[in-house]
Amino acid sequence: MNLSLRGGARGAISGEARSLRPAEGGAIQPRSMIVRSNHRGLGVLLFLLLAFSVSLSQEPASRIAWWRDARFGMFIHWGPVSIVGTEISWSRGGERRGISGTGEIPLGAYDSLYTRFDPVQFNAAEWVAIARAAGMKYMVLTAKHCDGFCLWRSDVDEYCMRGTPFGRDVCGELASAAHDAGMRIGWYYSPMDWRDPDCRTERNETYLNRMRGHLRELLGRYGRIDLLWFDDDGGPIPWDADHTYTLVKSLQPGIIINDRLSLGPFGETSRGTLDPRADYRTPEQRVGAFDVRTPWETCMTIGTQWSWKPNDRIKTAAECERILVQCVTGDGNLLLDVGPMPDGRIEPRQVDVLRQIGAWLAKYGESVYGTRGGPYTNGAWGGSTRKGNMLYLHLSHAGGDRMSLPPLPQRIVRWTVLTGGRAGVVQTARGVDVSLGAAPPDGCETIVRCEVDGSLDGARPIVVGAGGGPGGIAVTLATPADTNYPPGRAGQLVDGVRGTTDRTDGAWLAFDGGRCGAEFVLPAAKRVAHVHVGALQEQVSRIFFPRTIEVFAAVHDTAFTPVGTLDCGPSADDAEIRTGSFTVPLKPVSARAFRIRVTGPAVCPPWHREAGTRAWLFLDEVSFDGR
Repeated sequence: MNLSLRGGARGAISGEARSLRPAEGGAIQPRSMIVRSNHRGLGVLLFLLLAFSVSLSQEPASRIAWWRDARFGMFIHWGPVSIVGTEISWSRGGERRGISGTGEIPLGAYDSLYTRFDPVQFNAAEWVAIARAAGMKYMVLTAKHCDGFCLWRSDVDEYCMRGTPFGRDVCGELASAAHDAGMRIGWYYSPMDWRDPDCRTERNETYLNRMRGHLRELLGRYGRIDLLWFDDDGGPIPWDADHTYTLVKSLQPGIIINDRLSLGPFGETSRGTLDPRADYRTPEQRVGAFDVRTPWETCMTIGTQWSWKPNDRIKTAAECERILVQCVTGDGNLLLDVGPMPDGRIEPRQVDVLRQIGAWLAKYGESVYGTRGGPYTNGAWGGSTRKGNMLYLHLSHAGGDRMSLPPLPQRIVRWTVLTGGRAGVVQTARGVDVSLGAAPPDGCETIVRCEVDGSLDGARPIVVGAGGGPGGIAVTLATPADTNYPPGRAGQLVDGVRGTTDRTDGAWLAFDGGRCGAEFVLPAAKRVAHVHVGALQEQVSRIFFPRTIEVFAAVHDTAFTPVGTLDCGPSADDAEIRTGSFTVPLKPVSARAFRIRVTGPAVCPPWHREAGTRAWLFLDEVSFDGR
């Protein structure tokens, strides 16, 4: 897994770009059979060409239909590195040919771990059973990570399971157990190999021959393989993508392939475009932006690193459920990573969390499996999924007990609160108003199922704003926003569009060093009792919630004076990526001009893995109300 996070660009259409030249044995007739140029012959030819073209354009969508319906899968990062409990590959010392940096484990010590790798309690059927109990529909194992170790008995690479005390073929056993249980199975494969002496050198072709041998073994030995999850590290990509895609699809014609084989180095525009031969995007350690056009899948760890870490801080079941909901309401999947221990067992703490997620899905899975995201765009308020004439509202309690959604073209015939408790849904020409009772006891969102009088399949997205819109408010930034996160306009703070958990969605303003000052001039003086400020937390990317928010007002157009302060508390270790809305209570004042000063950590706290490095503050949607 690549720890350098990237943002997935929005709007590209996935699919396979192919010519109309049929494959051998295709449906188009040889030229000798269509020699007549009469109208009937041309009509038949045009019909055949059109049918063939339509079948090609539909083929990628039908091939990944099962994957989009599945919504939830298990990622497994495992290997000899579990013996020392550090991050897979990234903790390896020595050169990372093609990129900078090195790990904390000396090269010789890391590369010899496999001689002690003896996971005697590994049980592939048990792994599959744990995934099924969690409600996961597919599994992806790190067959080979960047450190080059192969979790199968390879005939083309000696750095593999053959050389371990264990000696067994992990990939083969997992594939067999998955097939027996009806579980979809796939491999993570790193094209870059930081250990291989030929990779990314003048002898790269020698390495490519070895890489192709790996792929022939992984895709040719174990029956049907459903997914291939390539990785990249942001460096050069001399992988001969054309030949590699062709090889993979010749070995497994129905396979699904992610986007990372053909990503260029960081900073290149090609990184924002989905290769037409790939099937989906892969935002890492963050929830992708709402996108119903291009398939995507968030990959995220259940703990704080890729691979097992002793005494790691792991996410709770409620946190994982919220992340899953954020993904599916944005029309994406979640690939949740576990790290088995050196003895081959998935850590019991992780298993307990997974089983709790499975119990939640057993109750509410109808709002997840087989759905598409929307029509309402998701955000801090929650989100929606749809299936046929059913609309599922996943409602967050963070924003209060009432919310107003934009008008829905279909009429709501009836509604039910799936999670128990109370809620109210009132539909008018102005929109859909929802009132919430107490939050569900499991700490997750309230789910309301609405039956409507028409199909929601193919529904256009309905943008949900922040609950007030721009309203003619003028904004001036006293602290310049960072230009690495465009568009970076001050007006984004009051444009009515909430930022999602994707920091690159174009809604957030980013401030390096954890400080922001801004002035807001309303169209006219108004009574204000509360100021609301939206913020993002993504600690893995050094983005923290605010510590304090100060509000100043120019009452009667005089000098600015303090009218309210909120102490948000110190930053605590929290691996979940989330948005938050912070409310500053004021002694009600009537004013037209306000200033806010938001302060977060200037540097990462001592407990953070990058302690002392510059921290970030991400803000969006500031609103003023008189209630």
